[in-house]
Amino acid sequence: MTRDTRSSGVSSESRRAPRAATAPRAATAPRAATALLAALVVCVVACGISPPTVAPPAYTVVPIGPTVWPSGTVGHYGLRIDPSLLGRLPASVGALAVVENAGTETQVLDDADLANSFDGYAAASIGSLDDPDWLYIAIGRLKPDKQNNADFYLAWVDEYATGACSQAGGVASSSQQDINDWKVDVSTCNGGPLVYTLSLGKGLLLSMYGLGPRDLGRKLIESLH
Repeated sequence: MTRDTRSSGVSSESRRAPRAATAPRAATAPRAATALLAALVVCVVACGISPPTVAPPAYTVVPIGPTVWPSGTVGHYGLRIDPSLLGRLPASVGALAVVENAGTETQVLDDADLANSFDGYAAASIGSLDDPDWLYIAIGRLKPDKQNNADFYLAWVDEYATGACSQAGGVASSSQQDINDWKVDVSTCNGGPLVYTLSLGKGLLLSMYGLGPRDLGRKLIESLH
């Protein structure tokens, strides 16, 4: 079911995790670093857009266990890469493995904006850009003083979608949908990718975007418990 409720802010309607519990705001939401880093690569392959002049970053796919930093690591501004957060995700979606994306984690490790609002962060992906179906995943744990802030959540949703769609013709539409017991903000890029953001409760925020007929983002949400 799709409902256009974005303008009403965070609702207290029953659901598995209240929406306000995931999103805060300092003054403005941090940059959607994961989406922005990957977006330049994504649409070169998937959306038929001419490649940028700057070479895209290399991504290292690392299985969820063991990882390159199994106990995590901390960046210059205090952002902790915490692979244990990936335990909140299913190990696979549609028989495709969810793997830690250490390349993205390295790119955001010293991101001051993310460190301002998140004290834990992990990135993962399903498939590769050459596959018919792929998905980029970011999961973060908000700082205690940043939780329960509806304005931050809405700002994060908008910034993440804008970043993810920046090389895919921009955001075409946005809505809030019920997927199983979850309230999910969904955006569609003009070039085709779908963007998902939702609160997992206990200060955890999950954002992801992908492309392909199997819609791996939706399937992942359906696998959450």
